[in-house]
Amino acid sequence: METKPSHSSIHPLTVLAAVFLAAAILGLVYLLFRMTRQEPAAEQAIPTAALTVIPAPTHTPTLAPTLPPEAATQTAAPLLPPGTIGVGTYVKVTGTGGAGLRMRAEPGTDAEIHFMAMDEEVFLVIGGPVEKDGYVWWQLKASYDANRTGWSAESFLNLVETATPTP
Repeated sequence: METKPSHSSIHPLTVLAAVFLAAAILGLVYLLFRMTRQEPAAEQAIPTAALTVIPAPTHTPTLAPTLPPEAATQTAAPLLPPGTIGVGTYVKVTGTGGAGLRMRAEPGTDAEIHFMAMDEEVFLVIGGPVEKDGYVWWQLKASYDANRTGWSAESFLNLVETATPTP
């Protein structure tokens, strides 16, 4: 008796069922890994840095010799009305919304910008007033850095009230 080799054929639906079963198993494995993986907290607080500006050292003034009483003269310093900006007063930068104030080489909106002064920064008024380009300009100098000198529009300055001695 002669044996014929048998050709076993796989039914196409069996192949299709095996593919779907493999896809389902892979999907379950993916979901299991995804569920066990720890997600970073979405609302985790991000630390912010605090900026602390340390003023530069200042020059220590030397005392000038005093004049004898007979040589001393009485000169009155010009008095400004209360709340008025003038030479010798201190002002602070305000109203820039955190953008800073352009400190210029000369009065005027077209003058070169020397540096940016930040809100609440305090300056000594050393010159002015000058009216130009629709603004009143004052020359300012930082007491902690002589290089921070420039002209600023009065619209962004507030007078810093200082105590005046009473005679």
